[in-house]
Amino acid sequence: MTSAIATDRLLISSMDRTSPCSGTVTAPDYRPVLKEMPRVNVESGVTLHLVLLAADSRHCAGIDVESGTLVRAWATFPFGVRFSPYDVVEVTLGGDDDADALPDPAQPEAVAIQTPPEVVDRLTGRRCERMLKALLHPKDRPLLNNPSTAIPFWERRDDHPSIAVVDPGDPVVLVRQGSYLGARFEWQGHVRELPCLDRSFAGEMDRSGMQRTRAPKGCRLLVAFTPPIEGRCHKVVESILPRP
Repeated sequence: MTSAIATDRLLISSMDRTSPCSGTVTAPDYRPVLKEMPRVNVESGVTLHLVLLAADSRHCAGIDVESGTLVRAWATFPFGVRFSPYDVVEVTLGGDDDADALPDPAQPEAVAIQTPPEVVDRLTGRRCERMLKALLHPKDRPLLNNPSTAIPFWERRDDHPSIAVVDPGDPVVLVRQGSYLGARFEWQGHVRELPCLDRSFAGEMDRSGMQRTRAPKGCRLLVAFTPPIEGRCHKVVESILPRP
């Protein structure tokens, strides 16, 4: 626990990730593994429709509706609106002028966008569940194919995933200490704890005064590597995904 909190304080001091909508602070924002998936057309001006799994002020992650693969969309401008899991948003991919939006060129799922995400629909039920199941991280592999909770930036490779949908089974326990939100769950026979960026859960815990609670039964986790912070990319839980 102590090392996780120390890491979170380092992250918070390195990146300003207060939500523009709620002001709630958690840990900052920071292809499924070993599966061949269709590639996303990343030409400038192409429009994608993403089923949102996580979003922050300048970044969102979701499933490309057409190809079924995971995408991390980055922008140089703030979005200024709040999204919910499984919103379907439309984004337009940027060109060379937008390349500075990508904080980590080793993220194979990363694209730069030139327009803010715009909600055009919402996807739930069986179709959404099928899309999520197709992306589930293999249970016999370390998270993101790496056993460490943080790796040096120069060791990141673009043939390794930077984000994955994880089904850890129950329970997933959330712990809140000051500005820190952590997610505890079992993976490969060991209890893990990662900083969690899900401000909706942080806000609920703050309003109720809870320092410990369980995530909804059957939830999935969106686990990702952060962009480099002082030379290291950290594993975090970007969002807690209820059953659609």
